[in-house]
Amino acid sequence: MLEQKIERSSEIKLAQMSNRRPGTIWSGGVFNLKFLKKDATTKDDHLSVGPVDLESLPITETDGECIPDVKISVIIPVYNTMPYLTELLNSLESQSLSSSQFEVIAIDDGSTDFSGEILDVYAKRNPNFRIIHQENSGWPGKPRNVGIDEANGEWVFFCDGDDVLGEEALKKMLSFAQENDVDILIPKMVGLNGRRIMSSLYRTTSVDTPLETVLRSLNPIKLMRRSLLVDNKIRFSEERVRLEDGMAVVQAYMHARRVSILSDYDYYHARTRSDGQNISISYIEPHGYVASLTHIAQTIESNVRDDKRSRELIAGIFSRKALHFYSGKRFLSYSEIARMEWMDEHSIFLNRFLAGQTAELFSGIQAERVAAILSKDYEHLVKLAHIDLRESRKPELMNLGTTEDGVQISIRSFATKLAPARLIIEDRDEKRAVTVELQANADGSLLTAEISSSKLAADLKRLGNVCVVYGNTDTRRIIMDETIGNVMLKNVRYYRTANGYFSVDVRKARI
Repeated sequence: MLEQKIERSSEIKLAQMSNRRPGTIWSGGVFNLKFLKKDATTKDDHLSVGPVDLESLPITETDGECIPDVKISVIIPVYNTMPYLTELLNSLESQSLSSSQFEVIAIDDGSTDFSGEILDVYAKRNPNFRIIHQENSGWPGKPRNVGIDEANGEWVFFCDGDDVLGEEALKKMLSFAQENDVDILIPKMVGLNGRRIMSSLYRTTSVDTPLETVLRSLNPIKLMRRSLLVDNKIRFSEERVRLEDGMAVVQAYMHARRVSILSDYDYYHARTRSDGQNISISYIEPHGYVASLTHIAQTIESNVRDDKRSRELIAGIFSRKALHFYSGKRFLSYSEIARMEWMDEHSIFLNRFLAGQTAELFSGIQAERVAAILSKDYEHLVKLAHIDLRESRKPELMNLGTTEDGVQISIRSFATKLAPARLIIEDRDEKRAVTVELQANADGSLLTAEISSSKLAADLKRLGNVCVVYGNTDTRRIIMDETIGNVMLKNVRYYRTANGYFSVDVRKARI
């Protein structure tokens, strides 16, 4: 598919980076593009190129066209996003919305991996694509600001160069925004390549969404009315700081008349890059991060007149954007110096915004961690992290025996502070599951259940993942040690996957 979408000729004219200027599309030199394809093993795109001769042809300049009646300006900061970039650009070329109603403004932030050249190829065949080449700024803030300044659309939509849009995304978002006079629209996101998404945010569509809900989403992947940003002088920080997107988004929330969530379609597919280059997963420096968090809290404090509500909103931000640093695996992976830095910085934040109010704003383990941060009880934070690490372990299969109609299993559970609610076998193909009753011993560390082969064969399509559900939402797959043998009963296979998980296969039983 990508071979068809990329330039059909293997001869692609490239731009000489040293001669580019903002707002122009250049071509010159010869670039032998041999192929761009998906690798079947890694499921990643790979670009294979031949020799580059940038001196053999003269340089010519083509001004980007301004498209009238633009409704949406799609703004993409791009820095070394190949080979993923082509998938995003293909998804934009395939949009069901008329190309006369949207423009793509891609800001090449000094890429060194041919991202800039690939952008020029797409702009050459799409009149509504504009490419701006600039020296590397080091962070996405400046490219986004440049995009806002250049945009002609009534709304701007920010996306990242390594993600993908659904084919109906722009058309459906525009229709909803126009019909409901929306200032900020939060479209449903789904994960690619294992990317974790806060799916609970997108359970239902909401026209008038309260701050308590929208503040759960601080990423810039939103449709925003351009005048909202321009009139209120909302800019992304151009410094190399964390949460630069969150700081701008929270300002926009404060000035928006209506913020909506649109959940009826998979609008945006966010990717975890296999090369580990997502900014969001790289090292975070405590002082700078908390300084950005402080900026967000000040924005809320300055704009929400009700002091009680303001504190509640700030506490919610702290719960989501600060306390996760103290989770078992993460906190224990830091050096002792780094742990102390996080504790000190967060203590300053809590005393600045929530002094004397934390007991009523936090509960359970969060309250315990907040109290330890405020008292600078480092040892207790470490202890809580060790407990959390143990509690977060996946359950393990201890025994797999047979019954007349299936199997009887015993499971070791490490989450003793969580009540195991039930056992489920999730269908890998469809959104359904077989529920099985669980029995637990006094402290919840040993679980037993009987699974019916007949029921699995009737209710599953092919394969199923065996999981323990804790509470209402915490679902954990069961680990199966290689010393436990696979079992076949009534043509249902109970087996260990290549990744070590307990699973079932009903295909033979359904023949």
